[in-house]
Amino acid sequence: MKILSSILTILCLCSATRVAGSTQHTSTPAVEPLLVCKALQDEECRHWVDSVMGGLSLQEKVGQLFIYTIAPIDTKPNVDLLHDAVETYKVGGLLFSGGKTETQVDLTNRAQKMAKVPVMITFDGEWGLAMRLRGTPSFPRNMILGCITDNQLIYEYGSEVARQCRQIGVQVNFAPVADVNINPKNPVINTRSFGEDPKLVADKVIAYAYGLEGGGVLSVCKHFPGHGDTDVDSHKALPVLPFTRERMDSVELYPFRQAIRAGLGGMMVGHLQVPAIEPASGLPSSLSRNVVQGLLTDELGFKGLKFTDALAMKGVAGNGSVSLRALQAGNDMVLAPRNLKDEIAAVMQAIEKGQLSKEEIESKCRKVLTYKYVLGLKEKPFVQLSGLAQRIDRPQTRDLIRRLNQAAITVLNNKNHILPLHPDKEQTIALLEVGKPGETEVFAKQLSA
Repeated sequence: MKILSSILTILCLCSATRVAGSTQHTSTPAVEPLLVCKALQDEECRHWVDSVMGGLSLQEKVGQLFIYTIAPIDTKPNVDLLHDAVETYKVGGLLFSGGKTETQVDLTNRAQKMAKVPVMITFDGEWGLAMRLRGTPSFPRNMILGCITDNQLIYEYGSEVARQCRQIGVQVNFAPVADVNINPKNPVINTRSFGEDPKLVADKVIAYAYGLEGGGVLSVCKHFPGHGDTDVDSHKALPVLPFTRERMDSVELYPFRQAIRAGLGGMMVGHLQVPAIEPASGLPSSLSRNVVQGLLTDELGFKGLKFTDALAMKGVAGNGSVSLRALQAGNDMVLAPRNLKDEIAAVMQAIEKGQLSKEEIESKCRKVLTYKYVLGLKEKPFVQLSGLAQRIDRPQTRDLIRRLNQAAITVLNNKNHILPLHPDKEQTIALLEVGKPGETEVFAKQLSA
């Protein structure tokens, strides 16, 4: 755990002053995220941000707050969409949906080439690239990783995921899931969670995220303020968290609070109805200023980059001008709005009417640019396509997957101390095979050896 201890030492040096909190709950000391705490004192970083800001119109600064979703498909209509997003609307980031690795990298290179400001490439890879890209290394899901007691191994896993992300030109991974999955009927979080113990979840979240950020990829904890104890999928409807604030403090909010204290850099706000924090009926947490600004920023002291969950999801899409409302709520970047043209226009109109100040846009844009600088986007990157598959899937990667699966093996009961099995001793063993015939063939051969 030496690496984690070193990171915590750095964290102590980055702690800031206490921020103003709510009248009912004590605020948490604000911690400057580890990724940017040095950059904020770096004259070169400030100069680059000032230089870029000076060359952007107000609408282009608004565009920097948008992340557009596009499919990794090399067709003329799709390339035209990419052109509109990057060259016309000057979006700050892109999120590719599932497909081929080579196609995504090719489109990434094209996007960076045409961009006025280098584009932040984001990725939804909770269990690595295989979550979205075919033919890439498949890591165990979080529920399996939650069985591992060695958090240094989880850190190593995060480092490897970061390495693979960088190989394909990705700077932000929308991971890890910090939800505490205590509802067996949860249709959407389930195996994506590290488990049902808030402390265990927090420890795994921090170890994985430290691995990502140590490898130069921004981690984004999700889905704030907690999607674990729901039986509704926010892709399809708006889940309700009908819990008291005291209950949320001890369960849902615990991993997020610990992640903030650990100095992690990104947070994704989910589409959840939380009456204990937001009294307005039917208002998703992603659009609630009480949740985003009041709870996450002011009370919990989060100073990192705040993303919405995808705004095309049905848990939020029924609201009008969702991007505008998300920015007004306190988010820094809005993810995957349905209509880029209309959403940006709504933000511009709100600025003209005084419903959203230019100063807020300037502050958010400066924050996004600072993260871009830290993540290596002060210049346009280019990813080499030749040899890409071999660079991603190395022998060390396959060995790590083996070690993760091995470390996750958990003995639930060892009555009469039958385990471990000793092939050199005479033992009678009955093997019950459940499923397709022959699936335990390797195990059976090993037992009889």
